[in-house]
Amino acid sequence: MSVPLKVHKPLGARVMAVLHPTFAVLGVALLVLLVDDVGPQELGRVLARAAPWLPLVLLLEVARQSLNAVATWVAYGSRTRDVPFRSILRAQLISAAVSSVAPAGRAAGEATKAALLSPYTGGAPAMAAAATSQVAALVSGGLISLPCTLAAYLLTGASWLTLALGVHALVMLLAGLGMHAGMRAHGPGAWLKHHLHRFAPHTESFQKALHGGVLPPAQPLVATFLGRTLQVVQYGTLAMAVGIDTTALEALVAQGLHLLSMAVGILVPGRFGVSDGAFALSANAFGTTTARAMSIALLAHGMQVLFVLLGSLTPLVWKEHPLPAAQPGRNLDD
Repeated sequence: MSVPLKVHKPLGARVMAVLHPTFAVLGVALLVLLVDDVGPQELGRVLARAAPWLPLVLLLEVARQSLNAVATWVAYGSRTRDVPFRSILRAQLISAAVSSVAPAGRAAGEATKAALLSPYTGGAPAMAAAATSQVAALVSGGLISLPCTLAAYLLTGASWLTLALGVHALVMLLAGLGMHAGMRAHGPGAWLKHHLHRFAPHTESFQKALHGGVLPPAQPLVATFLGRTLQVVQYGTLAMAVGIDTTALEALVAQGLHLLSMAVGILVPGRFGVSDGAFALSANAFGTTTARAMSIALLAHGMQVLFVLLGSLTPLVWKEHPLPAAQPGRNLDD
């Protein structure tokens, strides 16, 4: 009688299997405490006031997700024609849901897109495009955080918020540029080929699939940065919706708080509790009440939940049967 082999999960996966639900519970508990402290009735009045603005916020989110899809598409470089844009849009919807709930956030979403799109180009080009998109996301996040830091300084002076946003901008830029350099460096690839022979063909194919030079490719970076800019407008709209006297400075600070809470709460699904706490603590920066500031995060959660539902339903209602990996230059839309 054969004995089934036991499959042992890596230590990191086992740790995350414990941490992820734990942080989820802690995040929801913090959110409940914040709502109770601010007052459910007061929050309800603010959120009801914001309802007429929600279609505009939804439209901005659709445009932002479309720009993220464009960033992924152009990240394929010379293989762009091999991937139908409708498939990119489908993958974007699914990855947006994954990004919201997975511990690794955007990185998990990009890996999901690579898995969904690899039948069109093969694994190496898909992973190279995903890595390029992730670099663009990091660098664009750092770039948009620079004016956010300046806005925080103009509103609050040399405060903890200004310092946190400045550090965040620096870390994002260094992480993005460092990741891009590491992807193209021959040293790590040579080490993998020498010490881990089974990864050698994949490493070489991955590096051959990359495009661009010393700096990240411009097209994915521009598309992602435009998406970040739209998000500034989106958060400015949310601030106006809850009754805050909003200028470009408040919109930039709101965007900065969103990006900061995403980084700090990377292990918390949906950043529930983390972003709400960040906005509640920053009410003075907006010159408003805690209820109004926190309502910005609550409305953003609502939009997030909607796209998680859409992304979860997409594989069920939008089926695709891609052909095997296309040859370079072949257009599968034909």
